[in-house]
Amino acid sequence: MSITTIDVPIVPMTAASFAPCGEVFGAGYDGAQRVIAGTGFTHDGQVSVGTIWNPHGESTFSKLERHYAIAQGFVQLSGAPSVVCAAPPTNIDDPGALPRVQDVVGYLIDPGQGWLFHIGTWHALDRCVLAPPGATFMIINVMPNPTQVVDFATGKSNRHADLDVTPTPDALPWPNVESCQFRLRL
Repeated sequence: MSITTIDVPIVPMTAASFAPCGEVFGAGYDGAQRVIAGTGFTHDGQVSVGTIWNPHGESTFSKLERHYAIAQGFVQLSGAPSVVCAAPPTNIDDPGALPRVQDVVGYLIDPGQGWLFHIGTWHALDRCVLAPPGATFMIINVMPNPTQVVDFATGKSNRHADLDVTPTPDALPWPNVESCQFRLRL
């Protein structure tokens, strides 16, 4: 089976560039007054906050996921420059509504800010850390975390009632989509 490689462009993560996939929050305030800025964080379930270590690694991937009950959030706490790849949400009521491969974009993360994915935004499972040794991220998540994971290389799609807890996710039908992997255009 032949697998096509899709080159993913990288753009700086700004409020404007990231708007189709979510919201950027944080840095950019200066002045004499303390500022507390709200976000669009929404969820169904119990909020969890944790950290993720992503080692420097591959710039290719084939899996994307989307979450049904959370505007999942991240903040880079330390480490090398990193990229998160994402595509705008599709109809969350249709498990066959996959993102168009040409809609996947790599966003160069500004470690002085955080980001929230819109509910249903498709994104790579890991951040791509561009230099050794890696980077640490804070994750704002929810439990349970209903999630759909698709693998464009194998043509498999699964729905997890609770990601990382569901021992056997439900297999979903795969629409007629060409097998591919994604590669960051570094």
